[in-house]
Amino acid sequence: MRRTEDKDGKVGLAARLLGKLEWYFQNVFLLFRQDFKEILFFILGCSVLSLVGTSALTRATTWLLMRFSGTTYIAPANLALILTNPLNVVTLVIEQVLGTLVALFQIAGLLHAFSMAQIGRETTLGSMFFAGLRVCRKALRPKNWPVVLFILVLMPLTKVMALASTSYKLIIPGFINQTIEYTAMYRVLYQVLYLGIVSFVMLYVFTINYFVLSDDDFIKSCSKARRLGKGRRVQTMLFLGIMILLVNAVINFVASGITVNVSEVVAFFTGGKGTAVRSAQVGSYVYALRTVLVGFLVPALNNAGLTVLFYRYLDDSEQVATLSREVFRTRVLSVRTKRVLVGIAVAAVIGGCGYAIHHYAFLAEPVGRPMVCAHRGDNVNAPENTMPAFELAFSENLPWIELDVHQTSDNVIVCSHDASIGRVTGHDLKICEHTYDELVQYEMGDWMPGGVYGGVTIPKLEEVLTSARERGVNVQVELKGSKDDVDFEKHVLEVINACGMHDNVMVIGQDAQRMQRVAELDPTITKGYCMFVAQGHVEDIPYTDNVTIEETNVTPELVDRLHKKGVKVFCWTVDLDDTVQYLVSCGVDVIGTDDPLLISAALDHADYSGGLVRFFYIVLNTVSAMAR
Repeated sequence: MRRTEDKDGKVGLAARLLGKLEWYFQNVFLLFRQDFKEILFFILGCSVLSLVGTSALTRATTWLLMRFSGTTYIAPANLALILTNPLNVVTLVIEQVLGTLVALFQIAGLLHAFSMAQIGRETTLGSMFFAGLRVCRKALRPKNWPVVLFILVLMPLTKVMALASTSYKLIIPGFINQTIEYTAMYRVLYQVLYLGIVSFVMLYVFTINYFVLSDDDFIKSCSKARRLGKGRRVQTMLFLGIMILLVNAVINFVASGITVNVSEVVAFFTGGKGTAVRSAQVGSYVYALRTVLVGFLVPALNNAGLTVLFYRYLDDSEQVATLSREVFRTRVLSVRTKRVLVGIAVAAVIGGCGYAIHHYAFLAEPVGRPMVCAHRGDNVNAPENTMPAFELAFSENLPWIELDVHQTSDNVIVCSHDASIGRVTGHDLKICEHTYDELVQYEMGDWMPGGVYGGVTIPKLEEVLTSARERGVNVQVELKGSKDDVDFEKHVLEVINACGMHDNVMVIGQDAQRMQRVAELDPTITKGYCMFVAQGHVEDIPYTDNVTIEETNVTPELVDRLHKKGVKVFCWTVDLDDTVQYLVSCGVDVIGTDDPLLISAALDHADYSGGLVRFFYIVLNTVSAMAR
């Protein structure tokens, strides 16, 4: 009897949950249906504003930072100098505030439209526009400045509560992600910090609703939001989470269906000619479109979902009367105002097209195929920085490999990314404190599946360079080392010359002082300064011949300017094939990757055309990046 009651109770609970979800989805749908055209045009307008405005703002900020610092470039070598300049600090703060206002503008416009739909009234684009302006003015009051932190940092960091497709994205560079992944302490700290931020945001999930829809300041909005969400947070996050999961599932299902069957579609229209290449290109279009749809639709759905729950909870608390009357005010733009806005839009479009034609004239030229560099060897299929990883890269006919070097206590130059062999062997021994004979006692590949690489130990730089010379492969030698090393750069150069690889090696490094010492010891060897940030005329850096840039900093303008100065552009570390086409269209020379076979396959299917096709890929990537 008890089991039957338990079963009936579970069925009843499930039925109630499904009933609430049905109510929730119906109300979200109704909010969109009420003013769908206005909402669509508003989102598109805000997206164009963000795309153009962000580009202009970034250029202006970069120019001011360099002007105030008396430099022509921004790179790791002078980053501390730039960030400690008071004028630059003010400039960066202003940039972040403007970014927050753009995001708030879109959020406020959407919440106004959804609030009007909530009471069964229609709105206009003009009303959404003025709602955005009202909240932006409100945000500029000193007591409301904490909203910048909330909009610009906390919410993007969670990656679960996007409210505006126009807000700046917090993109963590790949090398930082790798550092976190490789170091247990950093990994734990990151997870604790992330969970703390998510918990905080969920605690105040209705703060933006209160801030936008009432006359309260930000702190009071936080207080009210916390009280409103009390006892309802699980339900709120469950509803929002299920909705976003379903939307992503539908979009991914449709995109996957198109991608899987695109070969047949392309073959039908082309008679089977170039089917594989064109199918891959269409697949990249579908992927980009999926990213754009998710990036721009999910924030609007989050706003609509929060609006439905917000008003439901307010009705329960009898607090609807506390909302601002401005929220429900309909405004109609005068004919004169409309003409002015249309004139501004037309002038902006004409000016933008003229600027693009002049500034991006180089995009008319086709591009060549970039070379692939195996980062730490083919370390997807063999232990990183080991002879098997490098031998695999050689067998894949790659023109470049990259490796990292340290110096042992007996002055042997060995290949290792970390200063310790702990991560790759399980034995935490610092390389600079032990001899080579001591280090080779520990295996580096016994953790690989199947035990294929048992017995593999840390290799000498000499071994790798000798093998690379025999295979005709170029090598990037990245200087790591310890601050306690004696004559580290000198010993590295001696090994390179002894192996006869002087003309086939590019010495690289993120430490500017090490690169300067290499330039002093051997001005003729090719050098490449590694930059996780690269803006302006980085070709002015005196101790580098080429540049190696973290992939998120690569732009077509930067690559074109460097090429005109005879500087080659190496980018790192590209492990996803969805960014390959953009890098190809930018015209980079070498792509560094942990998975050379994947990137080589992506290059086989890439489009190397110039003109509108190349410009299209640049714009497509920019829009996709903004939507991520």
